[in-house]
Amino acid sequence: MAYVALYRAYRPQKFCDVVGQQHIIKTLQNAIQLNKVAHAYLFCGPRGTGKTTLAKIMAKALNCVHGPAIEPCDECEICQGIQKGTVADVVEIDAASNNGADDIRALRDSVKYMPAVGKYKVYIIDEVHMLSNAAFNALLKTLEEPPKHVIFILATTEPYKLPSTILSRCQRFDFQSLAIEDILKRLKIVAEAEGIRMTEEAFNQIASSAEGGMRDALSLFDQTISFSIHDEITLEDVLAVSGNVSYKQLVLILNACLEGNGTEALKLVDSVLKEGKEVPRVINDLIIFLRDVLLFKSNAVLDDRMEFHSEDFISFSKKIARTIIYDWLDHLNETNNNMRFSNQKRAYLELAILKMSDAKLNEEANLLDRIEQLEHTIHMLTMTKPEPVKPQTIEVNIPSVEQIAQIKTEPIVEQPTPKVEVEPTLIPVQDEIQIEEIEEILNTASKSRKIRLQSIWKRIGLDYSGMFIAQILVAGEIVAVNEDKMVVVLNDLGFCNRLMRYENYQKIMEIFDTVNANITDYICIPKAIWNKILVDYKSKYSAENPIVHLEKIRVGVLRRKEPEQAEMKDEQYEKLLELVDKEKIEIVED
Repeated sequence: MAYVALYRAYRPQKFCDVVGQQHIIKTLQNAIQLNKVAHAYLFCGPRGTGKTTLAKIMAKALNCVHGPAIEPCDECEICQGIQKGTVADVVEIDAASNNGADDIRALRDSVKYMPAVGKYKVYIIDEVHMLSNAAFNALLKTLEEPPKHVIFILATTEPYKLPSTILSRCQRFDFQSLAIEDILKRLKIVAEAEGIRMTEEAFNQIASSAEGGMRDALSLFDQTISFSIHDEITLEDVLAVSGNVSYKQLVLILNACLEGNGTEALKLVDSVLKEGKEVPRVINDLIIFLRDVLLFKSNAVLDDRMEFHSEDFISFSKKIARTIIYDWLDHLNETNNNMRFSNQKRAYLELAILKMSDAKLNEEANLLDRIEQLEHTIHMLTMTKPEPVKPQTIEVNIPSVEQIAQIKTEPIVEQPTPKVEVEPTLIPVQDEIQIEEIEEILNTASKSRKIRLQSIWKRIGLDYSGMFIAQILVAGEIVAVNEDKMVVVLNDLGFCNRLMRYENYQKIMEIFDTVNANITDYICIPKAIWNKILVDYKSKYSAENPIVHLEKIRVGVLRRKEPEQAEMKDEQYEKLLELVDKEKIEIVED
């Protein structure tokens, strides 16, 4: 018998065997149990996430001898026939090759006939977005009012290509990419059934390389089994097959860049490319690695991969500044976009590595990161009231007159007071966003304006895919918009402060002008603060009280002013002087 690929041999045959998608499975089972099965379903989502598999299981559950049942028996003649594809009542159509109007007309003529052996005729149309406009028009009436014994299940990876007339006639289910933990569990079950030994690192690499698709994971696993000649499959075997770069190699390359050793970094890149790795894959792996470092530094790790516990990864994450990571991501994204239209992909990669290895740029970025941290710390200190000092009982031994007389006295030499020159215009001025600013936008918010801005959000992400700050912006959520101002919620406080920097603020405002957003100001706040504001706003808002006064809480986001307009105020002088001994400092002004 011919060899059967693993993703086919281990395709789930029951609802309970399916990995992930529990929200969809529960809805379908409840529909069967309550006898509320719809006449048309649309399964959409990334490749390899179980769309066709669930469609076939649904067909088995409806036509099972013991059904309709929430779980097919998988033993009766009908279940076995559907599994083998020999039951005429379950028709699977590939819309990529049968996409004409004549094919759909033939389908429309066949739906009027009663099922031969089961209770329902189930038509599974895969890659339905490939149908022509004429074919969609031919399908419309049948899809809207099919016979009672007919059920349509449409599957696609690109639902946005379907006409709205088709979408409105189906119950839509969006399949999600599978979690790494779910893929790992399934891989280990398959490995145990096949008698394959594999290291934990190799399992993790396959699961992460699959990008959320179980079929991709099993296909890569199948390929790795054929490649490996050892008793146990190792990480090196998986990397050789998948084309990915190992974390250890990425750490070495980025460490060389961080140390300003461009020659060593280029040698390491050369050795990686000689192993057969593709340039786009190397850049992609570098971006993913830096993303993992940012998550680690933000205490926002989303999974428990072994890489996050390695000493090399932890050591590198601790010594690199966030600002350097942001700059490197800008270089890599720009390189990724530019090399699409060039045959000299390696040259673009090497130029990006040299930029990342520029010691002067890295030092400036590191210094800027330290200055921002120091400014934020000083700002927090000036806003914090000192706790009252509790009185303490102190025992003091007072000397006698005879003891005082025996003490030799020396003349006191007055030390010169140090002079400190302060240039007020060079000290950056930062104002923290006040709760009153957010309160004003919420009280004058416009739903229509918010909907309009949400409609152009995706356009900004596509048009400015190479600009990192634009990608940070569109990753946020628009929560409130009034006539000319808006509030955007981001997950990380660092991202909020980055977008509120004067130079980045100016770039974002230019983008808004380009897309005609009619926005004159925006405010970024972290999600944790927004959750508090939202709870407070909902508790106070009512039809009788439409103007809400929010609780006075600190937002924590700093807005950097234009450098030419930065001036030291008397109040800020006083706050600065509170941090030092006024008697030990003398301010000299030119």
